[in-house]
Amino acid sequence: MIKIVLDGREVEVDPKKPLIAACHEHAAHVPMYCYHPGLSPVGSCRICQVEVKQGESPARVVVACRTTVVEGMLVDTEAPKAHEARRQCLEFLLKNHPLDCPICDKAGECDLQDYAFMEGQGEGRSVEPRRKLEKRKSLGDVIVLDQERCILCSRCVRFFEEVTKKPQLTVAGLGARSTIETFADRPLSGNYQGNVADICPVGALTLQSFRFQARVWNLSKAPSTCGECSRGCSITVEVLRKHEVKRLRPRPNPLVNQYWMCDHGRFSFQRFNAPARLAGALLRGSGGLEPVASEVALEEIANLVRVHGAPLIVASPWLTQEEGERARVLGGPLCFVSPAPSALKDDFLHTGDPCPNRRGLEALGFEALAPAPALARMAEAKLVLLVGERAAELLGAEALARLPAALRLVLLDTHPVDAPAFCVELGVPDASERTGTWINVDGHAGTLGIARTAPPGVAPLTRTLDEIRRRTVARATDAEALAR
Repeated sequence: MIKIVLDGREVEVDPKKPLIAACHEHAAHVPMYCYHPGLSPVGSCRICQVEVKQGESPARVVVACRTTVVEGMLVDTEAPKAHEARRQCLEFLLKNHPLDCPICDKAGECDLQDYAFMEGQGEGRSVEPRRKLEKRKSLGDVIVLDQERCILCSRCVRFFEEVTKKPQLTVAGLGARSTIETFADRPLSGNYQGNVADICPVGALTLQSFRFQARVWNLSKAPSTCGECSRGCSITVEVLRKHEVKRLRPRPNPLVNQYWMCDHGRFSFQRFNAPARLAGALLRGSGGLEPVASEVALEEIANLVRVHGAPLIVASPWLTQEEGERARVLGGPLCFVSPAPSALKDDFLHTGDPCPNRRGLEALGFEALAPAPALARMAEAKLVLLVGERAAELLGAEALARLPAALRLVLLDTHPVDAPAFCVELGVPDASERTGTWINVDGHAGTLGIARTAPPGVAPLTRTLDEIRRRTVARATDAEALAR
């Protein structure tokens, strides 16, 4: 670490990072467009200019993203010359940028208006018409490009070159005719296309699935963890007016996913919006599975445990550490459903293992079983507790329907399953509705955050398991008292 003077304060900074990173780490505002901490700096937008003085040399205005910090450097981010340089860069950028903020999906997340206000760039001086370029250009099945909005920051180009190592975009043309294009006009491919919409600073690159779906100021955002593979990328879950999940985006985590996430995880939010949730409880009666109060269902589960003994616990790989601890206390054999590896495995983020908490559950003593062996184990048991979101989905409704009707099968899941063996079903929260911890493939803990409330009648799974344990113990105590 070395020391520099930043806006009159002596601060310690990392000499391996550019000056703009030092400014941001010490709460000094410096605008940026082409710079991104996960990409190499290029200094093309010129908006991050600050005034720097070194030794006896006169102060000069430089771009902070391409300037190396030096011991004793004097940096003034609020110098009048720096502000004037930024204002001129903004005037240039706004020369051709369309005034379509009201219909732009980046509205609410774009800094262009804020920067123009802060730097005093309130009007343009040119009278020539803005250049007309292609709008709503499809770049494949994920990304839509609006060339008129593009400010040629080249973040998207560098992402494919430096992060995925598979270049797919380029800056074509010269001067005022420069545009972002795919090679030979081929559509984008790969499992990481959505990241370019995240890093595009002005809404030129947008997600097809999110276009015109919501205004970002109507979205509530909660930090969480992706559950689509054992990498456990840190993400933000974004919910429209506390109800429908509209978007998943990566959250910076240098130990796990840096600034990125795969498209498979990004677009998995649709499962959170699946209809026909299991809210409350169902109990098998003469007419099949019938709605009952949760208290009645819990009492029935306690009776089943008293009659048949500790249940076989067949868990979902989405079970958290906290939920796994509660399930283990019930005393029965422990296993979790481990589906076949995914073909999406790559050398970057996706591990190909669809079990987000494999490492954590195995540490708790759960045995990993493929669906077929898990079903065979269930068919031999007297009482089975199938617990956790998507547990029944992994085993398959048809396979569950073939289990012997004499089996006493209890389901704690997000969606109901009508099969002869199910005698009690209770709804549980999904990953967007509960908190907890998953341990990823490298041993890093990822925390789930509550992004929205669970449906009425759905209690946290930890509380449900605790209640089953409490009622079971109470039943056993009562039985002992009667025997005496």
